[in-house]
Amino acid sequence: MRLRRDILSCAAVFLLMGTLAACALPASTVQIIYQQGRSVVRLEADDQAGGGTGQGLNTHPAMLDPTHLSKVLHGIGIRSEAGFMATVLSLAVPAEPVFKEGELAVLAPILAKGLFQAGPSERVSFTFWSAQLARRAAPLAGSVAIRDRYLRFVLSDHPSIGWQDPEDPSAPKLYDLEFLREGFLRPGTEEDRKGSYKTRPMIEIDYQRYLTSIAEQKGQSKEAGGPPQVTTREMSAREAAPSGSEALKDVQRQVKELTESNQELRAKLKELMERREEVQEQSKSATEELAMLRQELAETKQALADKVLELNRLKSKSGGSGKGKK
Repeated sequence: MRLRRDILSCAAVFLLMGTLAACALPASTVQIIYQQGRSVVRLEADDQAGGGTGQGLNTHPAMLDPTHLSKVLHGIGIRSEAGFMATVLSLAVPAEPVFKEGELAVLAPILAKGLFQAGPSERVSFTFWSAQLARRAAPLAGSVAIRDRYLRFVLSDHPSIGWQDPEDPSAPKLYDLEFLREGFLRPGTEEDRKGSYKTRPMIEIDYQRYLTSIAEQKGQSKEAGGPPQVTTREMSAREAAPSGSEALKDVQRQVKELTESNQELRAKLKELMERREEVQEQSKSATEELAMLRQELAETKQALADKVLELNRLKSKSGGSGKGKK
C-alpha cells in the first residue's frame, strides 16, 4: 500500500511539473492573417517591445480605420543612399513614396486588422509582391506597430532600392526613411530612420496628431468654399514640399516622373535582353544541329564514294578473270 501511495505521489508531482512547464512555454510567435501567393501578412513577436530591450510594450490591440492608416503610410518616403538620377542630374532626388495607391488599397485593411488582433509584445509584419511592372524585382517587406500615439514603421526590403556596397554584394542595400511632414515625427529618432548594415531603418509618426491636422485642413477648406480639384500626384507633391517656389516643386515632380520612367525602361530592357538571350540560344542550337547534319552528309558521301570504288574494283577483277578462261 505504501509503495502504491509513493508511486501515485510521484506521478502527481510529475504531472504538476509538466503542467507548469507547458504554461511556461511561449505560445506560437507567428500567426498568419493573410496569404495570397508569395504575399503574406502575419503577427510575430516584436523584439523591440518590453522584455530586456529597455523599451515599453506596444499599445495593442489598436483600432485604426484602414482609410486613416492608408493616409499615414502614404506619407512615408524612401530615399536610396545613391541613385541613378542623382548621378545624372547632380542634385538631391526627392524621396519617393514607399507605397503606391493600389498597393495600399490591398494592404491597409489587412494591416489595420492585424493591429487590432496583435498583442502588446507583437507587431504586424508583411511581405507584399506588387503587381506593377516596375516593382516586381523585389517585395515590399517590413512591419508596423502602435506604441502610445506613435505608429512605428520598419522597412526591410523595397523594389526601388538600387544602391549596394560594391565591396560586399551580399550586404543589405542602404536607404533612409522620411515623412512628408517632418514635424509629426518623434523627436530624437533621426538616426533610427537611417539604414545600416546591422539594422533596418525605422520611422515613428505621431499618427493621431497628423490625422487631426488633415481633418482640420479639410474643415477649413470646406468653410472657404472648397479646394480646387487637383490630382492625387499633385496633392502628394504639395504636401511633400510645404515650402519653396513653384519652380522647385515642378523640378522635383519631373525628377520623380523621370525616376519612375527609368525604372520601367530598365524593367523592359531586362525583359528584352532575356528574350534576346533566348533567341540566341535557339539560334546556337539550330547552328549546331545544322553543322552535325553537314558532317553526317559528308561522311555519307565519303562512304558512298568508297563503295563505288570498291564496286569498280570488283567489276574489273571479275572481267579480268573471265578473259583468262577463254
